[in-house]
Amino acid sequence: MHRALIVKELREAAGLVVLAVLAMALVLAMLTGFPILPWYSTRIIHYPFLQDSLRFNFWLVAGGLAATLGLKQSAWELGKGTYHYLLHRPLSRHHIFGIKLAVGGGLVMGLSGLLLALYACWALTPGHFPAPFEWSMTWPAWRLWLALPVVYLGAFLSGVRPGRWFGSRLLPLAAAIPLTMLVSLAPWCWLSAITSLLVMVPGISAIFYYAQQRDY
Repeated sequence: MHRALIVKELREAAGLVVLAVLAMALVLAMLTGFPILPWYSTRIIHYPFLQDSLRFNFWLVAGGLAATLGLKQSAWELGKGTYHYLLHRPLSRHHIFGIKLAVGGGLVMGLSGLLLALYACWALTPGHFPAPFEWSMTWPAWRLWLALPVVYLGAFLSGVRPGRWFGSRLLPLAAAIPLTMLVSLAPWCWLSAITSLLVMVPGISAIFYYAQQRDY
């Protein structure tokens, strides 16, 4: 039963995952000067992770994936009426929504983490950039990565909460924006991780509460 639900979530997320992978490949090619498109320059003039456009593009691609996937896994099920079938499985709602969160969160963190790791490996490889580079220069990017679960959970919670879409329903997703800034601007990665966890715990608790109490 668990395996069937995992396969279902992966299958339904496949379209967004493909788009995200293509977008991340484009971002990586732009940052590294790889001529994936004819109008991209192969000349690298910005210091990797410090003076490039990684922050903007990372939020655009990885943050977009986190928000859209969170909404798709929650609001899409309600819009299509599949909750009536899904929640009558011989599993508790906590198990069902726990699997959803694990699959969605794993996809978001795995794909975005791969983007940062590949870019860091490129920057560390001799001959790619004419300047010394250390792993410590990637810490700001990893703090952005640690803030992604806040966006994902905010979008997921917006999908399971009752309310009007043009009213209070999107408040969790809106509240995620300043919270992600709080996580990503922490001076140390360990503090970003702790801050992210402190935000995630009430977010997950609220999701389980609405999942259990709401009459689908």
